[in-house]
This record gives sequence, C-alpha cells and structure tokens, in this order.
Amino acid sequence: METDLLIPLFWMIVFGGLITLGVRRLSKKLPTKKRWVRPDKVEDKEK
Repeated sequence: METDLLIPLFWMIVFGGLITLGVRRLSKKLPTKKRWVRPDKVEDKEK
C-alpha cells in the first residue's frame, strides 16, 4: 500500500472509533428500578 492511503485510513479508523464510542455512550439503557430486594438477615433471638 502506498503511504498516501495510510493517512486517510488511519484517520477514518480514529474518527470511526470515536463515533461508535459516542453512539454507545448516548444510547445506553437507563437503569431500571429493582423489583426484588434481598430481605435483611434475621438472626435467631431465641438462643
């Protein structure tokens, strides 16, 4: 490959990576509410 093609390919990869990271970050799912909460540990008070 000629060096004339390497420079545009390099920048295309760099900007493509930045765009994909930006889209992933923007399209993140919002956290949902928990439906089930683990109950507190009940210790035996009979002892």
